[in-house]
Amino acid sequence: MTSSLSFVLVALVAVTLGSVHGAISDEDRAKIHAAVLPFVAECTKEYGVSEDTIKEAKASGTLGSIDPCLMACVFQKVKLIDEKGLFDTDRAVELVQKHISTEEDRNKLVDVIEKCKSGIPYY
Repeated sequence: MTSSLSFVLVALVAVTLGSVHGAISDEDRAKIHAAVLPFVAECTKEYGVSEDTIKEAKASGTLGSIDPCLMACVFQKVKLIDEKGLFDTDRAVELVQKHISTEEDRNKLVDVIEKCKSGIPYY
């Protein structure tokens, strides 16, 4: 899989983990990229999504038009969503602790995750 395709999909995972603007450094994003890349490769192959499809959707601002099952596949393989399709907040916190280097950034992200868990809007 080419790096631009994997970057777009990994960026979507990172955005999910880092809903707080600027909460993920480039270094941490690279760590997440490396950890998620094998799952992205499996899922893009499984769902037949090409790099061109991703590039076109990104360029036109229609990434939402990509098969949502592809992202569900990645999230399931990373274990961010469980077998029922529900967001696993404990796993999300675990991943934040593992892949985010600064305590300040970890705290921001854990706060977002906890608000998600409680149903409180984070915005």
